[in-house]
Amino acid sequence: MKQPDLKANERELIKLIRFFSKRAERMMAEGELSPEHTQLTSACQNLETQLYTHAHNRSAILDKRERLKNIIEDNAQCPKCQKADMLKRTGTTTNDHGWRCNTYKCRRCNIAFTWNRPNNPWHMVEFLEMYIQELQLGLENEQNPEVIEHVESSIAQMNDSLDRLRPVLQTSDEEVDALEEKEKEMDRLIHQFKNYLLIEKIKLDTYPGDSEEE
Repeated sequence: MKQPDLKANERELIKLIRFFSKRAERMMAEGELSPEHTQLTSACQNLETQLYTHAHNRSAILDKRERLKNIIEDNAQCPKCQKADMLKRTGTTTNDHGWRCNTYKCRRCNIAFTWNRPNNPWHMVEFLEMYIQELQLGLENEQNPEVIEHVESSIAQMNDSLDRLRPVLQTSDEEVDALEEKEKEMDRLIHQFKNYLLIEKIKLDTYPGDSEEE
């Protein structure tokens, strides 16, 4: 299994855990420490396993979140030439509705513009909801049966897409919220255990004839 990306405080604690465990085991083998320290060594190993499990879980959630962010395809076109083949994405911006949208430059027409649709599914939900409302208002004065049928069909398709998209986004939001709470919990645990191990390391350093190892 691929090793997950660790945060700086996680790497620091794992380094300390491995140093302490190795040193404590050697000193126990030499009879310089009592077998009671085995419990602490076991706690270190359990915490290292817990850190890697958390890091794997974090990577999985964030990778899933990133893929979800990128499911929206812009299909942007230059507002002047109505073509997409010479477009270069230049960044993102926030429009008047608070939606994140991509910005482009058309190298054919030498103009820069902001695409008029959101670049992420969360804001796309808001865009579609507003668009559906506009279509429904337009139907109030529409007399052409074919136009009415076409618009109603489009609204039904968009509502179907929204019904499938909303629960996916909600699940992702809940996973990220839970991850943020878990991150706070792990940061507290890491801080406390690191301080504890540093104290134990100082105790080990007091044993005569023991040399520093890394």
